[in-house]
Amino acid sequence: MKRYLALVLALVMTCALLTACGGGSSSSTTPAPASTDSSAAGADSASSGDVDWPKGTITVTLPYSAGGDTDTYCRQLFQRIQEKTGGTFVVTNLTGGSGVVAAMDVLNKKPDGQTLLFNHTGASLVQEAIGTVDFSYTTDFANCCTVAIDETYALVAIAPDGQYKNYSRGWTNLEEMLADAKANPGVVRYSTVFGSTTEYVGTMLERQAGVTFDNIDVGTSAGDRLAAMLGGQVDILAANFMNVKDYLENGDLICLGIMSKERVDGIDYPTFTEQGYDQVVTAKKYEIKFPKGTDQAIVDKLAELCRQVVEEDPSFAEVLSTYYAKPLFRDAATMNVEDPAEVESLKAGLAG
Repeated sequence: MKRYLALVLALVMTCALLTACGGGSSSSTTPAPASTDSSAAGADSASSGDVDWPKGTITVTLPYSAGGDTDTYCRQLFQRIQEKTGGTFVVTNLTGGSGVVAAMDVLNKKPDGQTLLFNHTGASLVQEAIGTVDFSYTTDFANCCTVAIDETYALVAIAPDGQYKNYSRGWTNLEEMLADAKANPGVVRYSTVFGSTTEYVGTMLERQAGVTFDNIDVGTSAGDRLAAMLGGQVDILAANFMNVKDYLENGDLICLGIMSKERVDGIDYPTFTEQGYDQVVTAKKYEIKFPKGTDQAIVDKLAELCRQVVEEDPSFAEVLSTYYAKPLFRDAATMNVEDPAEVESLKAGLAG
């Protein structure tokens, strides 16, 4: 029931935003930094194709708030592309509906190359697998490319001896939490965002461990969800490692596991796979999409520019590494095969 209420709310938000005339504070627009190397821009632009693009102002629509990992990767990427091309790219944060509002906004834009979507598969492919959207992220857009991957989702809880210990249930590891959840079905409160990675991995853990959580939606942003945990509203939280790193290091939180197939460089905590729960695995791939029908020459030109940044610019890899993410370039042809296959895999996992 909670899921369906959340979905109805998301659809209402979507319709309201799409029919509004310039109102709403969920959108913020920031221009990318000015180009600093006009001579390099001309050379790279000429070598990337003959299509007259970029021209005018290109809007990069982002489904999440400013300051997070997705926002950082997007701005850093398009700063470099702006420097290469001399074009103007403006990043717009358009939040709501776990990414649905931004996706529908781009979906309904003219396919003229002036608008694109920067999102990640952690929400989009789960939404498609669950069926919470009436469009397809995999086939209703013109896929461009993938630029990064993050495999650092961590499940955390309040430490029994930290400053928030009054909210701790006393666990020191994953098995203690699961024993508690098994002995008290529906009592352990799990912070979920319905129609996102958090819902998927929570469901997988419940199924594989034979437990039932009290799934509570306390907000979509990592900051809101973390604040809810530190305020005693939920007991366990799944979030990118970087969002909880400081709290783990100062002893206020404990890490129950990392949701990657193998250990992530620089993160010295066990994975769920190591602990016997190999279905509790997820990764976020950061993707670029245009409205369907966009000139393929434009799509290909941006893909090539992104490939140059992802594969040849060590400074971009360094930015990603601060969040423990890694560069990953996939072209549209690869996305067109792998993303639908992942949707089917998610469907199978959720169906049990």
